Amino acid sequence: MTAALEPARRVIAAHPLAAFLIIGNGVYVAAALVTPLREAEIWFGLPLYAVVGGFLGVGVAAFLVTAAADGRAGVDDLLARMLRWRVPVWWYLLALFFVPVATTLLAVAIYGTGAFESPAHGWPHVLGVVLGVFVLQLLLFQFSEEVGWTGFFQERLSVRYRPLKLCAVVAFWWALWHLTDFFVDEGMGLEQVASALVFFVIEFVLLFFARVLIVWMYTGTGRSILVVVVFHASFDATISELSDDLIPGSNAVRFLIVNSVIVLAALTVIAVTRGRFAHEPEGHGQPATVS
Repeated sequence: MTAALEPARRVIAAHPLAAFLIIGNGVYVAAALVTPLREAEIWFGLPLYAVVGGFLGVGVAAFLVTAAADGRAGVDDLLARMLRWRVPVWWYLLALFFVPVATTLLAVAIYGTGAFESPAHGWPHVLGVVLGVFVLQLLLFQFSEEVGWTGFFQERLSVRYRPLKLCAVVAFWWALWHLTDFFVDEGMGLEQVASALVFFVIEFVLLFFARVLIVWMYTGTGRSILVVVVFHASFDATISELSDDLIPGSNAVRFLIVNSVIVLAALTVIAVTRGRFAHEPEGHGQPATVS
């Protein structure tokens, strides 16, 4: 069996980034095309296809391609970065609380005390739901997504590109991956193509700024995927749940306010560090192949 798979392993090892993109995107699209997966939801309305497609796609692909290209040492390094929790506590506080706190402050600045008007079931219920969504996002979505896009894809490209270009390249492919979500939500037909292009451009810009913060956190914590996962889950819980009760505006307004927090923070990081917000971590693991 191993001998039969050797030709495939050699092709993957020779072109690890292309293999990752083909497997990760292919499985995600395939999961979205399976009607029972596409129509099913788990707790809090989270889509089942995204859980399955993300885990079996970019999550599993990261380990399969790493094993083919770098062997056991590469897999061990990826696992170590995924579970790297010994970092200064302020990184956890930043990853967990920055987006919800900054969003709250911005909402208060715009709407005043109206942002704190008690929702129908009260704030304890709202915060409980936000916490539940955060935990589910972290365990079911963000771990597989960031193991793939940060732990594998960004990590391997970091030996080729400077920080800002690295963020742009990763954001491009990350936004392309998210096009599947657009077609699931809007419909899978030719009439959606034009609006999909607009979605892609907007998503690319926003994900570029999000990637700036992710690269900054990832390198600043000695390549901890776990901290990035916490940050990503906190953002998703804020924009999908907290903003509904905190921002008395339309979905578009909520989207703009929460993402403004990300853009302003990323611009601050870029300005303060003069674009040098990432650095070569100590003990950079396995040399990456960038084909």
